[in-house]
Amino acid sequence: MRQHPITRLGTWAIVGIILFVVTNWWPSIAGKDESAVIAETRPALSKQAAAAAAEAYIAGLNGGSVQATLVMYESDQLLSGYVQKERLVKPYKAEFEKLVPIDYYRVELGGGGKTGFLVDVDLKSGEVIGWQKRSDGAAPSVREGRRIAESYMRQAGKPLESYEMLLPNKTQPYQFAFEHRSAKLGEAKLRQVVEIRGGEVTAYRTELRAPDSHIAWVERQDRAAASMTSWNLIISAAMGLAAIVLMIVHRKRIAFVRGLWLTFTFLVLYWTNNSNMAPAFKTLSSPGADPFLSVDAAPGMVIVMNVVVTLMGLIGYVSLAAGQPLWRDHGMRPWPRWREPAFGVHTTDSMKRGYMIACLMLGLQSLLFFVAEQRFDMWAVTDPSGSLYNLYRPELFPLMAWTAAISEEAIYRFFGIALFKKLLRSTFLAVLVPSMIWAFSHTQYPIYPVYTRFVEVTALGVLLGYAFLKYGFATVLFAHAVMDSLLMSFSLMNIGTAADIALGLVYIVSPALLAVLLRMLHRRFIARRGVSDFRT
Repeated sequence: MRQHPITRLGTWAIVGIILFVVTNWWPSIAGKDESAVIAETRPALSKQAAAAAAEAYIAGLNGGSVQATLVMYESDQLLSGYVQKERLVKPYKAEFEKLVPIDYYRVELGGGGKTGFLVDVDLKSGEVIGWQKRSDGAAPSVREGRRIAESYMRQAGKPLESYEMLLPNKTQPYQFAFEHRSAKLGEAKLRQVVEIRGGEVTAYRTELRAPDSHIAWVERQDRAAASMTSWNLIISAAMGLAAIVLMIVHRKRIAFVRGLWLTFTFLVLYWTNNSNMAPAFKTLSSPGADPFLSVDAAPGMVIVMNVVVTLMGLIGYVSLAAGQPLWRDHGMRPWPRWREPAFGVHTTDSMKRGYMIACLMLGLQSLLFFVAEQRFDMWAVTDPSGSLYNLYRPELFPLMAWTAAISEEAIYRFFGIALFKKLLRSTFLAVLVPSMIWAFSHTQYPIYPVYTRFVEVTALGVLLGYAFLKYGFATVLFAHAVMDSLLMSFSLMNIGTAADIALGLVYIVSPALLAVLLRMLHRRFIARRGVSDFRT
């Protein structure tokens, strides 16, 4: 491949860094109050202390000792979204944050391999803010339920005259809610919720329930995101089938061993990650759903995700295989082979370009988010299923940067651009269409409105697409891996320990270390063949 000077890329990298710094530190630069922001809360309480608080509470409630088995990080996403969308963050923090924290610990307690209790603990104060007991008991009559619920409210020190009891509905006949007559945040009213099954109280919590209009809006947004994600799966599967057909047709022109190491790396890292995030799968319950269902389903979710990941790996492999003859037909060679003398130099040059393009991408992403926040009322909520606090080993999280880079660049750049260039006869559309398909898969992140991520990821995809056409596959592979390594390492470093900060820095430089290692190994390989590496 013809090499290109990197000075212009260096200039764009500096522009990207400036944009990243300015847009992320804009509140401080502009002298704005940063207290009107909801972000993931850093726990002041250790998980061990939360487990001890939950055990003590249930011992007093249940009259017996129950052992904590797992502590998860949880978040009330509906409340978080509502206070941000309606610009109620300041009054929430002033009046309700201690009473109804958005982020909290959820502690599993039980024995014999089965969870019997879930206890919610404030991750700052250590106070129990809610609990639930596993029960298959029948819902009470309204009269009996009211008597039991009112008795429990008195024991909890809640004056009944300050509350109005809401009758249970058909979908939740066991739930008795007491709505405060005056305390509310916007249209979100303060409530005490008592659940009764089998003649006993099985759950209690305090909540600020977002109004029905907000809940309906979020549901519509989530349905739109689910629809776009479904389209990504359908079209990506169709692209995988097309790759298989082309791979069979052009089988004599394909080096099938190419892509095996990338696929193997992708699978091992992703399988490891699925096991690592088993606690996170337990947080995937929908608002109002029984959280015990997610707790019980988590082991099965790991298996299901491993199957899905395996299919993704296969689609990535056939994309790498089928893309080879397509690019030859286009008169291009975007992926040099290991045995070629220029492979080592090309790898280190691609790494350098990758870092620069990643800096530009970070700046572009930050600029798009900044504009969306300022002009289109974009907001995001904490996703417990993606929180580092819900991983067995948070220090492994940045390894996921390589899984996204390998699979997505193989499918949507190496194969996708070649396929659509052949079908549409337009370079721009060949770059744009797979970028949009790629963007569909990112709309499930809890950023609202959901089209925000679609626009942002499509723009990044177009940038990566043209970088691929100009510099080749290795450059965009490094660019994608570097960008995700930066973002994931920032999350790891935000945990705050010196070890996490040091490890985050190691992850940031790891793509460079990998490229240098490959260059050294390749130099030895070609030296044994009596050839010197060189630039083409």
